[in-house]
Amino acid sequence: HGSAYVPPAATGTIFSDVSTSTFGAAWIEQFAAEGITSGCGGGRFCPDDLVTRAQMAIFLLKGEHGSSYVPPVATGMFSDVPVGSFAADWIEQLANEGVTSGCGGGNYCPNSYVLRDQMAVFLVRAFSLP
Repeated sequence: HGSAYVPPAATGTIFSDVSTSTFGAAWIEQFAAEGITSGCGGGRFCPDDLVTRAQMAIFLLKGEHGSSYVPPVATGMFSDVPVGSFAADWIEQLANEGVTSGCGGGNYCPNSYVLRDQMAVFLVRAFSLP
């Protein structure tokens, strides 16, 4: 949407753990409205949870390509991401697009958390930001 975009005001009715006063509530609800997330289960978003590298791969590619996007089937590019494992297809597509090369040693580290500095790099690469 661009850097000037401001989402509609939050309703506090989308996720049981996101009220209108929750930090980022409007952004969280827009994230859901665009189909980029369905939350963490049970009608919750879990705004205080950390994001894994596997989850981040899905968020980035859905944000880039749209909520109906489905990546190609994984081939086993990373030794710690077996074909058929959670987010394997998404992780490999993120690498195929040049957004990531993994965490070193032929691994992706899907269960590691994304640090803010890493997230900045992923966002710039995924969305070709200047």
